[in-house]
Amino acid sequence: MLTAGCGGPADEASDMEKSAEESPALSIKPPFDPELHCQVPHPYVDCGPGQPQAYAHYSAEWGYFIGRFACGGSQPICPF
Repeated sequence: MLTAGCGGPADEASDMEKSAEESPALSIKPPFDPELHCQVPHPYVDCGPGQPQAYAHYSAEWGYFIGRFACGGSQPICPF
């Protein structure tokens, strides 16, 4: 059955997107904290042979940054 009118799934999805954008608690990107993050020159960091790449966050103010231990506790990224 095809329905038409106001509301519906499309409106619900856009409402969810708006609330995620407006709510810092739902934001995926963390704020830059020099105690927890390092600035890096690229959107990813190579974690070494046989290891996956760790992807960085981007902010207009700080550029690319990544968690200090994104490659694991035994391989800190800072200083880059």
